Amino acid sequence: AVQNGDMVHDTSQEKTAKRMSNLQKALVGYCNLPVIAQAEDDEIVLDSDVTNPSATHHTQEKEPIRMVPRGLFIHGNVGTGKTHLMDLFYKITPIPTQRKRRVHFHSFMQDVHQRIHHLKKQDLATLGRNYAIDTCQERNPIHRVATQLASEVSLLCFDEFQVTDICDALMLSQLFSVLFSRGTVVVATSNRPPSTLYEGGLNRSYFLPFIDLLGRHCIVHDMNANTDYRVVTTDGIESFFYVSSSDSSMEEYRRVLDQAFSFDRNTDDDNNSNNHNRLQQEEEELVEIKVAFNRTIHVRKVLHRHHSSGGGDIARFHFNDLCNTELGSSDYRAIGEQFQTIIIDDIPRLTLTDHDQARRFITLVDELYEANCALMCCAVTSPETLFIGRELPSGDDAGSGNKEGIETVVGEAFGIDVAQSNGLTVGGLASVQELSFAFRRAASRLKEMTSRHWWEKQGVMLLSS
Repeated sequence: AVQNGDMVHDTSQEKTAKRMSNLQKALVGYCNLPVIAQAEDDEIVLDSDVTNPSATHHTQEKEPIRMVPRGLFIHGNVGTGKTHLMDLFYKITPIPTQRKRRVHFHSFMQDVHQRIHHLKKQDLATLGRNYAIDTCQERNPIHRVATQLASEVSLLCFDEFQVTDICDALMLSQLFSVLFSRGTVVVATSNRPPSTLYEGGLNRSYFLPFIDLLGRHCIVHDMNANTDYRVVTTDGIESFFYVSSSDSSMEEYRRVLDQAFSFDRNTDDDNNSNNHNRLQQEEEELVEIKVAFNRTIHVRKVLHRHHSSGGGDIARFHFNDLCNTELGSSDYRAIGEQFQTIIIDDIPRLTLTDHDQARRFITLVDELYEANCALMCCAVTSPETLFIGRELPSGDDAGSGNKEGIETVVGEAFGIDVAQSNGLTVGGLASVQELSFAFRRAASRLKEMTSRHWWEKQGVMLLSS
C-alpha cells in the first residue's frame, strides 16, 4: 500500500505495529480458560484454609499453566492512527472471534454497570435485602461481573480509554485485578498515558493502585507522533456535509433539508427529479428506540431510504434534543446502530463552562464514529474552532489546594465532593479537565465524518448533485 501511494510511511506507526506484531505472536493458540481454572482452584484452597485451617490438601500434580502475555496501552495525540492500528490488530489476531472483544471504553463501562444492576436485582428478588450487606468476595457484584467477563473473552481491546467518573475510578482496580488474574489480555488506546488518567479527580489516591496494576500487566507505548491523518486526508476535499453559519451555502443547506423533511409532500415533479430529493423515498415517521435499563427514546424526524438509493435510514436532530437532555453513551450508541446517516442542526460553540452539553456532544461523536455513521452538521463555525477550552490545573498541584479557585484538601480528606469557587465540584474537575483533550479528538473525528471521503467510504448516497 505504501509502494502504491495509498499510504505513507510513518515511523511512529511502524514502531507501534511491531509492538502489536510481537503480541500477536504471543497470542497464537492462547486461551485464558486454563488460567481461570487454576484461579478457581486456588480460591477453593484459600476458602478451605480459612474455614478449616487444620485440613490437609491432597492435590495431584498439575500441568504448568501457560504464561499470560502482557497487553498494550497505546497513547498519543489525536488522529495519529491508534484506533486504525488496533482495529487491524484485533482483526488478524489469531484468537477465535467469540473469545475476543473490541469495544469503546464508554460502552464497556456501560455494560459493566448494567451487569452489576442485573445481578443486584436478581439477588434482591431471590435472597432479600439482608444479602446486600454480605461483603464476602463471591457475593461481591464487581468481582462476579469481572469473573463473567473473563470467562467470555481472552482478549479485550479498548478504544479511547479514559476515566472521568468517580464510580468508574473506584471500581477499576478491583474489576481489572480479576480480569488480569484470570488471564484476560488487554489492549487499549488513549490520548493520555496511564499516569495522568483521572488526573485531579476526587479521591484519586484510591485510583492509583489501578495505574500500578495497568503498568504490570500492559506495556505502555507512546505513539510520539503529531500528524493528524484525519485532517490530512480531508484537507482540500470539497464537502457539503459540514456547513458553518458563515458559509455561503447555509441557505441552500436549510432549504434542501427542510424540503426533504417537510410534511408537505406535494412538491414539484421537477424538484423531485434532482439528487437532493432522492431523500424523499418514504414518509417521515416517529421511531421509538429501546435503550439500556428498560428505557426508550423517540426520534421525530426519520426518513427510510430504499436500499437501491444507497445508505440506510436518516435521522435529523436539533442539538438540544441530543445534548441538552439526559442522554448518555448507551443512548447515542443505540441511535448510531439504528441510523446510518445523522443530521444535527444548530450546534453552538462548546466550552468548559457548559461542560455537560460539551461532554455529551463529544460522547455522541465517539459513538457515531464507532458505528461508522455518516454525519451532516449545521454549526456556528468549523470543527477546528467549535470547541473553546483551556487546560485546567493538573498533577499533584491540582489536588494540593494551592491553585487559585480549587479547594481540594479538606474535602478530599473526608471524601466529600466539595463545591468550588469556580462552580465545579472536585469530582467533576477530572471530567472537565478531560474535555480539554477530548475537544481535539472530537474536532478531528467531526472533520472526517462530515467529509465526502467518509460518506463514500461508508457507501452512503451523496446529497449534493
